[in-house]
Amino acid sequence: MKRSLIFISFSLVLLTFVSCSSGNKVTSDSSKVHPHTALRKLEIDMIKVGDSLVKTEAVLGKPTEKSSDPAGTVQVWWLAEDKNVPEQYYTLKEKPEETDGKFIKLIFDAKNKITSKDFKL
Repeated sequence: MKRSLIFISFSLVLLTFVSCSSGNKVTSDSSKVHPHTALRKLEIDMIKVGDSLVKTEAVLGKPTEKSSDPAGTVQVWWLAEDKNVPEQYYTLKEKPEETDGKFIKLIFDAKNKITSKDFKL
């Protein structure tokens, strides 16, 4: 009786471990995008003027470009649309060659608050 109980509990633990480790993971098919940056348009619309840099990077990930300007720090996220999922975007590691691509441009003040937002999706 004890052996069958131990066998059943061991099988249950092993089955749980296997099912949890084989979950669906977000993977991009290109090394040109930052991993784990699958963004929906709704998430991008959550970024508003007055938000902090921490919240912005939590939603959008690392910026593609970062520069200083007299108005503040300018950060640009260039985006590539996912071919399989409509209105889902990935953050690119480098600026695309096409100048009419999709982007989000934010200007931050000295306290790391958004003072200006410009985007094209």
